[in-house]
Amino acid sequence: MIPSYPQEDHSEQTIGLHLRYNLSMQRLASITESDAVREYAARLRDALSDVPPDEAEALMNRGMAEVELEAEIRYVDPNDAASVRAMLARLGSPVEMARRLRSSANATSEPTASLTSCRSCKREVSTDAVACPHCGAPFPGRRQWTGWGYEYRSRAQIRGWPLVHIAFGRDQNGKRRVARGVIAIGQFGVGAITIAQFGVGLVFGFGQFVVAPLAIGQFALGLLAAGQFGIGVLAGAGQIATGLFAAGMKAFGVWTRSSF
Repeated sequence: MIPSYPQEDHSEQTIGLHLRYNLSMQRLASITESDAVREYAARLRDALSDVPPDEAEALMNRGMAEVELEAEIRYVDPNDAASVRAMLARLGSPVEMARRLRSSANATSEPTASLTSCRSCKREVSTDAVACPHCGAPFPGRRQWTGWGYEYRSRAQIRGWPLVHIAFGRDQNGKRRVARGVIAIGQFGVGAITIAQFGVGLVFGFGQFVVAPLAIGQFALGLLAAGQFGIGVLAGAGQIATGLFAAGMKAFGVWTRSSF
């Protein structure tokens, strides 16, 4: 079987398109080679003389592309010197174009992050770094960092413990803040009276996960415990409860009261 190959399109429409394209390229070449455009390009290069050579060459290419685009849009006649000069005037002087090219280059260039020393390990890091890649210090580019969240300690103390200690979030080293006081309030807390998501109370505790002699929480463990899961030694109450005295949907103990 003889292979078939696509036939070249020699239609009048295709030939006409090729001719128009070639004529357009010739017209643009004639315009860019004209004395007026050559002079304009030379003055533009002088206006960009303070730019590094590679960058200046890229800006020159962009500038000449603008000249060609303007010539194509306005359909400038390369044989009409006045028409070519009018086109260049619409683009602005070479100094104005150089200023415009610089501005557009600065606007599109990606910003670079500056470098500084980590306040903890003193090694080089980005000023925008969230954590030091060397020592792990949070926001190492900042001169001071006290962490995030909230912390309050009352001046009044009992045996070295603040009367009230409230703590949420993380400290300057990224560690969780733990409330430790006679009255402790926070996400994590240890105190005589503790209100915390995760807490240990020496007398009373209230929160989500609590261990205390008198404990109230979703998961409560103590001598007396009440919660969704009330695990008490003496008494417990909750959806699931244990203790000598236990009351709940499911109660386990010596004396119990259960709905099942």
